[in-house]
Amino acid sequence: MADLPTGTVTFLFTDIEGSTKLAQQNPKTWAMLQKRHHAILQAAIDEHNGYVFQIIGDAFCAAFPTAGDAIRSAIRSQIDFNQENWGDTPIKVRMGIHTGKADLQETGDYQGYLTMSRVQRLRSAGHGGQVLISLATQELIRDELPSDVTLRDLGEHRLRDLPRPERLFQLVIADMPADFPPVRTLDAFPNNLPLQLTSFIGREKELADVKRLLADTHLLTLTGPGGTGKSRLSLQAATDLLRTFPDGAWLVELAPVSDPSAVPGAVLAALHLPAEVHRPAIDMLCDYLHEKEILLILDNCEHLVEACAGMADRLLHASPGLRILASSREALGIGGEVSYRVPSLDLPDLNHLPVLESLNQYEAVRLFLQRARAAQSSFNMTSDNAPAVAQICCRLDGIPLAIELAAAKVRALSVDQISKRLDDRFRLLAGGSRTALERHRTLRAMLDWSYNFLPALEQVLFRRLSTFVNGWTLEAAETVCAGEALQRENMLDLLGHLINKSLVSTEERGAETRYRMLETMRQYAGEKLIEAGEGELLRDRHLDHYLALAEDAAPHLIRPEQLEWLDRLEGDHENLRAALEWSLGKQRPEHALRLAAALGTFWDMHSYWMEGSRWLERALAMPFDDPTPAEKAARARALHGDVLLASALDDLERMRASAQASLALCQEGTDHLDLAISHFYLGLAFYRTDNFDDANPLFEQSLADFRQLKAPYWEAWCQHVLSLTHIFKEEERPSEIFARDLEIARGLGDRQMIGKALLASADYAWLNNQLVEANAYTEEAEQLYQQIGYKFPVSDFYGVIAHAYKDYRRARELYGAAIEAWGLLGEKNLKSLAIQFLGILSRDEGNLAEAQTHIEQALAIAREIGSKHLIALRLALLGQIHYLRGNLEEAKGNFKESLFLGKLLAFKSVQGRSLILAAAYLAGPSPRLVVQILSAIRAQNPKQRLGMALSPLLRGDFDDALARAREALGESAFQAAWAEGETLTIEAACDLALKALEEM
Repeated sequence: MADLPTGTVTFLFTDIEGSTKLAQQNPKTWAMLQKRHHAILQAAIDEHNGYVFQIIGDAFCAAFPTAGDAIRSAIRSQIDFNQENWGDTPIKVRMGIHTGKADLQETGDYQGYLTMSRVQRLRSAGHGGQVLISLATQELIRDELPSDVTLRDLGEHRLRDLPRPERLFQLVIADMPADFPPVRTLDAFPNNLPLQLTSFIGREKELADVKRLLADTHLLTLTGPGGTGKSRLSLQAATDLLRTFPDGAWLVELAPVSDPSAVPGAVLAALHLPAEVHRPAIDMLCDYLHEKEILLILDNCEHLVEACAGMADRLLHASPGLRILASSREALGIGGEVSYRVPSLDLPDLNHLPVLESLNQYEAVRLFLQRARAAQSSFNMTSDNAPAVAQICCRLDGIPLAIELAAAKVRALSVDQISKRLDDRFRLLAGGSRTALERHRTLRAMLDWSYNFLPALEQVLFRRLSTFVNGWTLEAAETVCAGEALQRENMLDLLGHLINKSLVSTEERGAETRYRMLETMRQYAGEKLIEAGEGELLRDRHLDHYLALAEDAAPHLIRPEQLEWLDRLEGDHENLRAALEWSLGKQRPEHALRLAAALGTFWDMHSYWMEGSRWLERALAMPFDDPTPAEKAARARALHGDVLLASALDDLERMRASAQASLALCQEGTDHLDLAISHFYLGLAFYRTDNFDDANPLFEQSLADFRQLKAPYWEAWCQHVLSLTHIFKEEERPSEIFARDLEIARGLGDRQMIGKALLASADYAWLNNQLVEANAYTEEAEQLYQQIGYKFPVSDFYGVIAHAYKDYRRARELYGAAIEAWGLLGEKNLKSLAIQFLGILSRDEGNLAEAQTHIEQALAIAREIGSKHLIALRLALLGQIHYLRGNLEEAKGNFKESLFLGKLLAFKSVQGRSLILAAAYLAGPSPRLVVQILSAIRAQNPKQRLGMALSPLLRGDFDDALARAREALGESAFQAAWAEGETLTIEAACDLALKALEEM
């Protein structure tokens, strides 16, 4: 295929006339006949410098560097086909030849839509034994035809899908059949289908669905919002099916018709039937269509639904050979009708955009590009403007009309400018084709057409629903939209009407149905809401509803039913954001603080750390003069959330300040649980800076309060952290502490608390290489969680145990299960941890390219959620992967960034892990330094300090680097360097490593 011609190429497309029927009639000999056909055609193509680049069944597609070669190949093969003894099954091959521009893609496939479409249509227009060529090819070969071959001018014909007529020529070969029936073009079949001046883009699935459904039903109605291409799809389907209707396909354009009684008359006019004064038009149609096999396309029925439904019912009962293809915003609603919803064009994922070459696979992008090139011939999609092209298509919801209007603006604006102006899309997307229907000239006119035909109550609901962002539930619609003219009990019926009219769509989310509008329609409805003077009222109701939802959900997020509530909040996250923005903009501090406080655990569990922190910062910055007790309580709880997210973001100063502020407020109030939580959070702030002396009294006070208040979740968390402080202070043996914690948890009988204690024990056992014990603790924890329905995935923990055992296959399965499970919970942080483990596993298996991909993905998530200590660790892991792959400069850069960030954080554990991973890089030029920094790590991190102990997955890196340095130095120098390192702090070792990296 490397020799395929490019540039100006002549294509020969062939197939056997009636091959399906022949195969059915001759099942025993068909394979042999087809094999002989292939051999004759292949030989003729090869003999004349052609290349067969595709064979589908009996259809050949061949490319030639010159038109003369293609013509000679067609002549040779037709003569051979005619002379071959086919027995009782004559094989007749039809052929089309066209010359045009075509280039090869990186995939090896030809690109050149117009050229390929034209030759395909030429082949389809011919009959068996006939060779049709285009005007372009005729111009090239007319002076070099063999003496026994002439050309017959068949005149201009309209070919399906092509924007202009094509002049056709037939090769007339001496002593070969030369007289054939009329060519199968649109002109050969009765119809009034308009010539399409632009190409039909995409819609392969929808087009196939429509043609399949029309074969089995007499009335098919295409539904969908305005501008989605219902009319164009119906015309394309009618064109494709034209030859299956002996009496033709007839378009009835109903948009200009305003009088329902005039609908039958419009059909008469489309069929070119004269009206009779004293006879109803419907009776004339029934008589005329009774014996006909005909397709009627009723376009734009939405404003005449009842009239169209009544007429269609009469005609279908009177005309057994009639098929009706209707397009409407809603179905006609009569017996036997099949409704098919036409979706928007398919779109790329803006969060995971494919490479430039692959963006063309999306229909919306292809449509934008083709229409943009029609507006400005020099337009091209590049790596610089591709994101803006994708942004335009997605923000316009894949609506073809909107995309075409946007593409036309490339004459005056860059795509980046168009994208940025889409917030005012109704002003931007105006000035369409002067010859288009009036409602298709601007985006606003299209939506006005839909809105103005709605009954009054449906208009009210439609504009009120614009308050919701990215969907809503029935309960939300009843709470927010009911009132004044709309009754709550009528909401479901009115929603159903809007769904039927394609203005609202539904989606299943778990066991619940959610409703949504396309963003373009939501913005239009929002303008109507403001015009009606209802904007502030509805936004206030929206805020009240979602505040209630968040506060209802908050206590469930720390109970076994958390998955259901997390999912509910995630589904309405955009609405919650909108409610927060409204409360902040309207200066309603109590509402803003209550909502932010209620969402704190959700933000933490789904790793929206940076976003949640920004919301809390804005809410806490609101004026707080002379607050009410309720406002003080709301502020204290918001400060709790701020502590939680500041801890996740390693912002320890903010963490301590918010904890102290919350405690001061709670000491003024009367809520004992809030006060206990404030004590605990202040203790946690001290704990994060290794100030255990100040942390422990606060933990002990909180623990007693939590037990008295019967708050098991908080009791378990507090007990766990308190145990860790005892370990870090080396006051007790870790195994004894965890055994005691587990005993306490079992005594209380709270399965969730027991599970936390078991996992803490498993964590300690794993870090100390007690893998059998770690596995046993983990198994029991998992069983308990399953009993209470708490969907806490422990697969990643099982995975690291299997990994440490070097059972790599099992570890890979378990890491994959953890990634999936955390993904279901929406927990980005722990999902990224499992991805990190998978990267380390790939490294250990020797698959460094895959390891790099996983670590880069985990690093990207760490950057997204703002976890500085995870960023530092993953930078070091990425540096190690680059070092192992021989990318020394990249490795050096990663290690420097990791160590610098770790030094800023002052986390000994992060610094130590980064130093261990950098040791292999430093071992070659600086073996003495490597011994010093590893000695410092060991001296500063005794095994008893659980959080800083070396895990089995890191211990191998430590031991390997140490062994290499020992070998390079010799035992005496090694021991001296080790002794020097024992006097260093982790911070000093980090400074030495950074200096060495700078000098290398």
